[in-house]
Amino acid sequence: MKTRIFIGSEFGALREVIVGEANGRNPSLEAAWLREALKVLPEAERQVAIANAGKNWSECVVDPQTGTTEYDLIKAENDAFVKILESLGVKVLRPALFGERDVERRYGREALANGYSQDFPRDNLIIIGSNVVEANLRTPLRRVDIEGFRSLLMERCMAPEVRWAAMPHVPLLGEVADDAPLLEGGDIIVLGKTVLVGNSENKSVGSSEAGYRWLKNYLGDGYDVIRVPLRENVLHLDCTLSVPRNGLAILCPEAFTEGIPDVLKDWDLIPVGMERLPYLVVNGLPVNENTYIMGYNNHDSNAQIRVALEQRGITVYPIFFGAHNAQGGSLRCATQALLRDA
Repeated sequence: MKTRIFIGSEFGALREVIVGEANGRNPSLEAAWLREALKVLPEAERQVAIANAGKNWSECVVDPQTGTTEYDLIKAENDAFVKILESLGVKVLRPALFGERDVERRYGREALANGYSQDFPRDNLIIIGSNVVEANLRTPLRRVDIEGFRSLLMERCMAPEVRWAAMPHVPLLGEVADDAPLLEGGDIIVLGKTVLVGNSENKSVGSSEAGYRWLKNYLGDGYDVIRVPLRENVLHLDCTLSVPRNGLAILCPEAFTEGIPDVLKDWDLIPVGMERLPYLVVNGLPVNENTYIMGYNNHDSNAQIRVALEQRGITVYPIFFGAHNAQGGSLRCATQALLRDA
């Protein structure tokens, strides 16, 4: 049987990938977690998020003169992204769409206060080798997004080589215990049998230390799972670390509270300043060891990283991704890689 799910590294040739959809509803200000979580956004984007709280993206008008909505912007960025991926020979899949009625029916009307978003499929699934884990998310906004993957998981994860599991899940509503095992896909970087797990000091976002321990126990002795503590204004590990190819990393040294992980210290490093992390400049997508898709926005052209990669023989495909960036994510967040060459 042909392998249908396998991720051995961040840079193996990408064959199949899920790209998110421009479908979502912003959390309302009634959601107690929201204001703390917004700390990872730049001030301008933070104020926009507050003004649009509780609205469906098709109702969030960003340009009154043209009537352009948040939905329109995200869809246009996704369409351009998919076009690049397909031109590079990558098969693109999309999550099944769901809406407010689906969330109400499945989880109850109270769940709508948390909102939902299908533009960032990275966080709900963790794929390491042929291990597929449904993550237990700290971020309430994305806890229902797994519904968009149900058919795909049933189709692909029943193969005998796939090990499919779901973490113990926290309640959709209510407080999350301090010792809960929490993991989000943006915190997981796969480097062969070494797996890095980011832990932000901001306890309102990202993975927890208990989540790191859960993953270490689940994967067992076949993997070296390393915890990577991050400063509180860093949402996920992939906001400060990208691996375009073996031995080369883009990273922000200041973001790591205990220093750059030892596994990376002898690598060729492209450094990025802490002040640029809110603009998601590091969160790109390697297509293979010679090809990299990189986002930019109105705040940061990302020229420094582009030039550095091109000097190392990597072809860069830049794409404007400002609407996604304003929501706190970029190209890696907007994808869930399903199949890469070993």
